[in-house]
Amino acid sequence: MGRIADEIIQQVRDRVDIVELIGRHLTLKKSGRNYVGLCPFHSEKTPSFNVSSDRQSFYCFGCQTGGDLFKFVMLYEKVGFREAVELLAGRFGIPVPTTRPRDG
Repeated sequence: MGRIADEIIQQVRDRVDIVELIGRHLTLKKSGRNYVGLCPFHSEKTPSFNVSSDRQSFYCFGCQTGGDLFKFVMLYEKVGFREAVELLAGRFGIPVPTTRPRDG
């Protein structure tokens, strides 16, 4: 199986808004410049899961889990990086051609 081109990964990053992506799975509320909600990665009663539209990242102050949109999909869907890119690309209509590993 080949490698996903960096241009495709960047295209997915540019097209997918992390607030919209995470908002499909969690209830998020605006809090200042960010959004907050209950963390899907640990049990909690008070929201400690923050999503930054400006940084296109998430961070939970309860379990210290954070990352970008690919990391969220990897953790939430329990898949690897390649599968996360392919899932997001498929949802947003981005074709994913792969490059072959180089010989030698």
